[in-house]
Amino acid sequence: MSADRQSRATIKDVAREAGVSAMTVSNVINNKTQFVGAAARARVEAAIERLGYRRQASARNLRGAGPRSIGMVIVDESPAFLANFFTAQLVAGLANVLNRADWTLTLSGLHPDALASSGLMRNYDVGGLCAMVSGTRDARLDVVSRLCGLGQPVVLFQEVIDPAGLDLCLVRQDDEGGGRRIGEHLARLGVSSVLAMLPRQTWPAIENRLAGLAQGFRAPPMGMLPVDHDDFSAVQEALGAWIGAHGLPGAVWGANDQIASAALLHLLDRGVAVPGTVRVVGFNDFPAHRHARPRLTTLASPAYELGERAGEAMLKRLETGRFDAQDLCLPVAFLPGETG
Repeated sequence: MSADRQSRATIKDVAREAGVSAMTVSNVINNKTQFVGAAARARVEAAIERLGYRRQASARNLRGAGPRSIGMVIVDESPAFLANFFTAQLVAGLANVLNRADWTLTLSGLHPDALASSGLMRNYDVGGLCAMVSGTRDARLDVVSRLCGLGQPVVLFQEVIDPAGLDLCLVRQDDEGGGRRIGEHLARLGVSSVLAMLPRQTWPAIENRLAGLAQGFRAPPMGMLPVDHDDFSAVQEALGAWIGAHGLPGAVWGANDQIASAALLHLLDRGVAVPGTVRVVGFNDFPAHRHARPRLTTLASPAYELGERAGEAMLKRLETGRFDAQDLCLPVAFLPGETG
């Protein structure tokens, strides 16, 4: 056991610091505030903050007592974080594996600015944490550091970092390899320029896809256009404005199928031949887009399987005390369609 876990603050430490009984501290952390005066509660909360106390459920879970739950936190600017098909599939895979093992999933969506002050950082009664984090790389690394500092096993989705020395398992798909496959495909077809359309919000998977695209195409994209990818009309308006300023690119790459489909329809509405004049490629293979014609050229993401592998890794970690592997990377599949 590491030194930081041995020295973790206990309820007795908080009680001593606040000058109250351990029962009073227990009442505060369990929200039984009808039994605690306002002044005593304020002292307990201040002591919890100073000592960095955080209720731990891992040991109770392993003994079969208390809640058997794993936490899943999605750090996302959008309040509709589950509307994304990739996220929904990943969460479904994770939840189903846990449910079959008689564990539950506690799901939270947090804005990046709200993480530090959230209940997650103070009192999250789970046996382990899974996370998918957006933001700049520095901001994401700060979040990962905070989560790993809570003294519980962490499974992190879609990030590429060095997990050595951390109780951390990375579960991701080969986004860089997928981006490289698209770049190589477009280069082989003789495409002279590529416009990359990206979600305005930064995600590690998108960064890796873009890096792979540049490697495979052997040149940076002609342009990079951040868009509000949840707004179909906004994507089309942004593309129209870009074409008005720069002309037609040889290809449009949508960092997800949602963007690529909006771009495809905009080009077709303008009378642009696809793929004759402009090629369009997406990423993720969302089922809804399989019914559209022309059929989108894209890559298939194993989102559901990512969730399953994460659940299996976490359960094994709770059983044995260690992750068997700290970096699980699943392949993506290139699906040639009629647009690229």
